[in-house]
Amino acid sequence: MMDVRLIRLFRPPAVPMPLFTHTVGYNRQNPMARPEGFSTHQLLFARNGQGCVRIPGQEEFTFGPMQYMFIPAGLPHEYSPVSDEPWEVGYISFSGTKVEPLLEHFGLKACRPLALTDAEAVWSVLDELWELADGNEDGAEWEAAGMLYKFLLNLHRMNSIEARRGREPDIHFSEDAAKAVVQQAATYLNEHYNENISLSNVADSLGYTHQYLNRLFHKTYGVSMLQYVQRIRLEKAIGFMNTKETITVKEIASYVGMETNYFIRTFRKATGQTPDQYRKTSAASKGNRG
Repeated sequence: MMDVRLIRLFRPPAVPMPLFTHTVGYNRQNPMARPEGFSTHQLLFARNGQGCVRIPGQEEFTFGPMQYMFIPAGLPHEYSPVSDEPWEVGYISFSGTKVEPLLEHFGLKACRPLALTDAEAVWSVLDELWELADGNEDGAEWEAAGMLYKFLLNLHRMNSIEARRGREPDIHFSEDAAKAVVQQAATYLNEHYNENISLSNVADSLGYTHQYLNRLFHKTYGVSMLQYVQRIRLEKAIGFMNTKETITVKEIASYVGMETNYFIRTFRKATGQTPDQYRKTSAASKGNRG
C-alpha cells in the first residue's frame, strides 16, 4: 500500500504561462462528486484498487491499476471506490494560456481510461512535483511547469510507441501519416547510408515492426528499405567514380559503407558491369564526346 501525499498547491504564476501545474498529490480515494467540474484540467492515475467513474451523458466505467485518464476543466463528474482494497489514485491538475493546443497535440481524450505502461516512472514524477510544491520555494511554479511539459511529452511518447508497436497492414493508417513515417525513415537512410545500418533498429525507433515499415516503404517508393539503401550507395559510388579519377574501388566501397567484394557484386548486378569496367566505359564515352 502506498503512502499518502495529500494535495499540495502551487502558487499561481505571477505572469501568464502557457502551461502551469496547479495541484499534485495522491491518496486513498474517497467518493467524490463535482456537479460543476473542477476549476482546472486533471490527470488521474490509478495504482491499486478500482473505482467507478460517472460522467453525465456517458456510460460509467471502472478505473483501476495501470490506467490513467484526463478530465477537462469544468466537466461535471463523480467517482467512488468499488473494490475491497483501497482505491489508490494520484493526480495532477494544470492550466495555462496555451493548454488547449497542447492537449490537442498530446492527443489527450476526455474521460477515457488509457494504459499506463510505466507506473513507477509516473509516481516518481508525482513525488518530485509534490516535494517541489511542499517546499514552496521561489520559482517552484516555473520548475513545475517544465516538469509538467516533459511529463506530458513522455506520456504521449509511451502511448504512441505502445499504440504503433506491431501494427499490421489491415489496421487503418492514413496516407499522410504513412508518408510522414516513411519520410523519416528515408531521411535517416540518406544521412547514414555509409554506416552499418540496422533496418530493424530504424523501424523500432519509429515504433513499428521491420516488416510493417518495410511494406509502407515499398508502397511509397516501390522498393524495400534495403533496396533503397543499396540504390543510394550505388548512386554515391557512381558519383565518386565520375568525380575522383584516382580513387580505388576499395576506397569507394569504404566510402559507401560496403565490403569491397560485396560492393563489386552488387554493382555488377545493378549495372551489368564491374566498377572498373564501368569506369573505363565512362572514360571512353567522355573521350568520344571530347
